[in-house]
Amino acid sequence: MTNMNPQTEIVTTTQRLPSILIGMQPAFRHNRTGELHLAQDELGNPTYTYSFMGLPDDWVVERDELGAPTALHPDVVAGYWRDAQFIDIAQMSNLPLDG
Repeated sequence: MTNMNPQTEIVTTTQRLPSILIGMQPAFRHNRTGELHLAQDELGNPTYTYSFMGLPDDWVVERDELGAPTALHPDVVAGYWRDAQFIDIAQMSNLPLDG
């Protein structure tokens, strides 16, 4: 069995993450509709960084000269998807860190 502590870094396929974030997928939620989308890269693959790529057009309020999203509607909030629930970033300071 591996001894893990919150400061241990785990190597993923594309990035290094603190172990406390393992299992937490960056996501976005539309507060009015409750619709959720995981963060994804330009190719549509899930990513561990926040990206506006692949979000519904009606969630995007600004785009750059190449058409990439640069700002989201105020009803869209960033958070994490973990254990089949959305966790708003504003709630992160109130979460228990272990079971």
